[in-house]
Amino acid sequence: QDSVNSVSFSRDGQMLATASSDRTVRLWDLEGNQLALLTGHQDSVNSVSFSRDGQMLATASSDRTVRLWDLEGNQLALLTGHQSEVISVSFSPDGKTLATASGDHTVRLWAVEDLGEMLARGCKLLEGYFVDHPEHLESLEKCQDSDGKIAAASGFVRQGEELAKQGDVEAAIAKFQKAKELNPELELELEKKAKAIALVAKGEKLAKEGDVEGAIAKFEKAKQWNTELELQPEIKAKQLAAPAKVKQGKQLAKEGELTKALSLYKQAQQLDPNLEIYAHSWYALCWFGSLHGYAAEVMDACEKAVAKAPKSYKGYQDSRGLARALTGDTAGAISDFQEFVDWTRNDKSKAKRQKWIDQLGAGNNPFTEEVLKDLL
Repeated sequence: QDSVNSVSFSRDGQMLATASSDRTVRLWDLEGNQLALLTGHQDSVNSVSFSRDGQMLATASSDRTVRLWDLEGNQLALLTGHQSEVISVSFSPDGKTLATASGDHTVRLWAVEDLGEMLARGCKLLEGYFVDHPEHLESLEKCQDSDGKIAAASGFVRQGEELAKQGDVEAAIAKFQKAKELNPELELELEKKAKAIALVAKGEKLAKEGDVEGAIAKFEKAKQWNTELELQPEIKAKQLAAPAKVKQGKQLAKEGELTKALSLYKQAQQLDPNLEIYAHSWYALCWFGSLHGYAAEVMDACEKAVAKAPKSYKGYQDSRGLARALTGDTAGAISDFQEFVDWTRNDKSKAKRQKWIDQLGAGNNPFTEEVLKDLL
């Protein structure tokens, strides 16, 4: 579409490359048939050169860049650094160096990988991508070496495991089969692995729903399918069920079902004696228990909330202060509220607690039914 600035024959004389002011490079056979169109330059293309092995083209442009291409028109590299138009480009006899001449009064030499090296490096960079998108390896024939296949195989294994967790055993087996086709060295017993994963997932779900016995049964069956599974069914089920009990207990405390909430916290500790119940979970039991009329029953939770919080954090003193006030420990309540007032940056909360301190100090009870209701 514009003037042709440069031409270059392939070494075997079977192809011709042309560079034009229309910003394109075109590859032709000797009968005038266009074989490829190379687009990407942002200004006139001033020079084109075949590599010695005939597998690459180098182009120089007024857009100040030099670009390397394969014979299908795919850009392999972008070389930048010239401060003015690049006028000429040429490969060294061994094809490992590229020389460029520019209107910026400089000539530059660039190290060039051969096409095989470039492809190998590109495929290496894509290995992580193949783990996440293994199905794309099939469309990249040049990356289907052993490393690419191993990466894609691990991706199919991951997909299979996820499908098995969702309960789709047949689809999981199909993914594992693809993994084994790509990497025959994978030690996979397809059906056993899929069914074991699915059973573990079901067991975990049951445990979190509180069905410990059902979870144990699923875990035991999973171990029958996969004897190498490192899993102690009863311990695993109880460890998963315990935090779920605490979560359920917190919700019941908010709803005022304190007897049930306290029971669930106790069950959680019985299921897993090593369970770490965090400060906020004890705080929820303390705060909502106090507001719903169970201040005495949740006092231990209040103490644990304060004890487990970082020393610099005084937010849970607020809940213990409420419980203390409601159980007649006025001095303790004033002390807790004062620590909260000194700590918080919330002016509205500070003012409210200061009012409580003043009322308690005057021998009055600030926690009427209306106030407690508003705090819920």
